[in-house]
Amino acid sequence: MSTLEDLSKLSEPDESCRPQTQESLLSKYRIPIQHFEYDYIEKCRDGKELEKILQVLASGEEGYFPDLVRVTEERLGKLKPKSRLLRKLLPVLNKNDVDKGELDDICKDLESFVTGISKRNKELEKRKVNSALDCETAVRVYKEPSTDYTAWDKYDPDTEILKMDLAEEVERKGAVQETTKIRKSVSFNRFGTEAEAAFVADREKEKGNEYFKAGDYEEALQCYTNSISSKPSTNNFNNRAVTYIKLKRYEKALKDCDKVLAIERDNLKAHLRKAEALEGLKRYEEARENVEFVIQREPNNGIAQELAERVRRICEGEVKNTRMKIVEIE
Repeated sequence: MSTLEDLSKLSEPDESCRPQTQESLLSKYRIPIQHFEYDYIEKCRDGKELEKILQVLASGEEGYFPDLVRVTEERLGKLKPKSRLLRKLLPVLNKNDVDKGELDDICKDLESFVTGISKRNKELEKRKVNSALDCETAVRVYKEPSTDYTAWDKYDPDTEILKMDLAEEVERKGAVQETTKIRKSVSFNRFGTEAEAAFVADREKEKGNEYFKAGDYEEALQCYTNSISSKPSTNNFNNRAVTYIKLKRYEKALKDCDKVLAIERDNLKAHLRKAEALEGLKRYEEARENVEFVIQREPNNGIAQELAERVRRICEGEVKNTRMKIVEIE
């Protein structure tokens, strides 16, 4: 009898050996089945939940519903237009797929980039050679000791001490003047060549961009400031302005924008950043003028359109309140 029991146990697979079924996305996210209806999705305001719903639908685990996927993507696009689930993978373009005009522009940009890099490398190599020559130590000339014994009789210790004191005083004054000159030269000319300054500025800007993407705005601000001190440019001032806006230091952001516009009057990024800074300072009419300047030249700029809509609502509300006050006074 025990043999039959053993055989029956062997015929039944062990629980630990059974293949474990993978948990479905629907169970993992714990989304109620009612949330997959058209009415709910069209009214949903939770972007994260819509992303989970879209992942479940795209997996095909619960079936294939192309219309529901389309509606979910449209709703998610309104709430979170930069969601990674809305990105479409495109094949890598071939040389034959690009228009001739666009291809010529790309080739020109590459040529100018290579030319600029080679020029910087030559200047840096020249700088290294000059630095090596400057570091050579001067050879000391050995002076034979004097054997004029008659001159020793004329030696006056007091006179020599006075000469030494005067020489030390002149040397001290000369050292102070030389130090002042060196400080001035260091403050105005930190780099030996233009290429070295541009290299440091680009490196600090790239570091600032990485910190900005990570949300570390204080570190990004420091890097952009270092880049500006190395080699000022409109891009660096624009980058620092948007960092100031993130830190809610609107006055400083406004100053950086004005510096850019003093160089490039039609710089759209500077006008947009200035509008954002003016909005933060509650100077809505000025913000409206700057953002409308951007929309006139870039009608499809989504950030500018959203900012213009906010500012217009506030400006119209202020006008209505002013009219109501006038009526009450009458």
